[in-house]
Amino acid sequence: MIYLVYRMKLRSRARQDMKGFWQWLEDRESWFYRDLPMVSEVRWYYSAVGDVYTLENWAAFEDEAAWGEYRKALSTLKADDGWENQRVSQDEWWEFLDTRIVTDLPARVGFHRQGR
Repeated sequence: MIYLVYRMKLRSRARQDMKGFWQWLEDRESWFYRDLPMVSEVRWYYSAVGDVYTLENWAAFEDEAAWGEYRKALSTLKADDGWENQRVSQDEWWEFLDTRIVTDLPARVGFHRQGR
């Protein structure tokens, strides 16, 4: 698996209206990923200690080809003025800090406990 990871710091608007922010985020996820079927999973993480008010978004892809399809599809979606206007509204809620690509290890390490 390949993971595209974005890290964002919440802006004052989000910090002052956390309920509104979480609702906006739920709505955003439904329209943003609707036309991006090559994204196999999306996870969100929120820092509780350290870099508080920081989110991480992890989008999973089966392989490099799927990630390439994503980049191509995003380019097409960004050409749609309505979609792009909605996408850039995110700047009211957060500031992008950095982006990275990570992959699963080629070794059988780590575990997940079911039911806990």
